[in-house]
Amino acid sequence: MSVKLIAMLTNNDKTVPGAIDIFENNKMTKADCWGFKDIGIELPAAKELVEKMKQAGKITFMEPLVESEEECLKAAQFAIDCKFEYMVGMAFYESVAEKLKGTGIKYFPTCGRRAGIPRMLYGTHEEIIADAKRILSYEGVHGICLSIYRYKDGDSEEMAREFVKNVDKPMIVTGSISNTERLEFVKKLKPWGFTIGSALFDDSFGAFETISDKIDYILEELSK
Repeated sequence: MSVKLIAMLTNNDKTVPGAIDIFENNKMTKADCWGFKDIGIELPAAKELVEKMKQAGKITFMEPLVESEEECLKAAQFAIDCKFEYMVGMAFYESVAEKLKGTGIKYFPTCGRRAGIPRMLYGTHEEIIADAKRILSYEGVHGICLSIYRYKDGDSEEMAREFVKNVDKPMIVTGSISNTERLEFVKKLKPWGFTIGSALFDDSFGAFETISDKIDYILEELSK
């Protein structure tokens, strides 16, 4: 199974200005999975961007940055209105899983205790694993998100290795994959996929002429 790179048109936890044009100028990349957040973009533009991604043969991902049940339900409606295919990275609520049933949207909530901006991950390995298993036991949950490099209560990579040994469901790694060392670890970990957002818009992984060049470089590193 190849690890899926999810190219996020986000920087500093919000959708980048001009996201539609950026996608149009870089859609020729080999990356099949693209997404953005519900912050920094209005609904009409979000609908247009999702449609353009689908027309280009891409799989679409929404990553909300919300925690309360009310906010998560609003985010779910945003995903439904835009016809996203995946909703990833937000806090889990059974009501959200219920709302998404029958829409075709796959739900990958996050697990563990989160706090701060950006959201950091806290808890023992056992607590995080138990929370993931609890969430995955609900009908309508298709996978789980884990913010490996935002873990603050121990060695992040040790926690991740323990997690994949004990959680046998699709996992998306989110947040702070910003250098080749972390990319190599994720490659060896073999999650279902991982997101890269801010690292597409800064000097992470070196200097590239275009975002598509950087994405294709990362994909090439994954294939080695």
